[in-house]
Amino acid sequence: MGGGSGPSGGRKIVSEINLTPLIDTLLVLLIVFMVTAPAISRTVGVRLPKAKSSTAPRVPSPSAEIDFLTVGLKPDGGVVLETQEYSLDEFFEQFPGHVKDRELEKIFLQADRTVQYAQLVKVMVYLRDQGHENIGLVFEEK
Repeated sequence: MGGGSGPSGGRKIVSEINLTPLIDTLLVLLIVFMVTAPAISRTVGVRLPKAKSSTAPRVPSPSAEIDFLTVGLKPDGGVVLETQEYSLDEFFEQFPGHVKDRELEKIFLQADRTVQYAQLVKVMVYLRDQGHENIGLVFEEK
């Protein structure tokens, strides 16, 4: 007679688990982990200074009591060590002699905005390999 719920007519109850939402969720989690994993493992290993206030840290004046060194990177590939300009290879040769009798607390790295990232990283890795871990990047405030 009309629309009973028995075995011959009507809807059946599905007693199986619907796997589509489960697989969709697992794929989304897999993509999230694949995207974030390379970002976690790619670090240079340089300790960057932590900001103590909302303003950018300033390079100390020469009369300050800490011993620091300023290294500048020029767009043409030159490196300025304090006031003397060198090529990158000359800098690698001259740097150990320039700092051998000094107890440097900080090295301030000033790079022109057009300097290639590879050159900046090469100098930072070299300074770290020389035992200088306290390196500050100097930039202009907006």
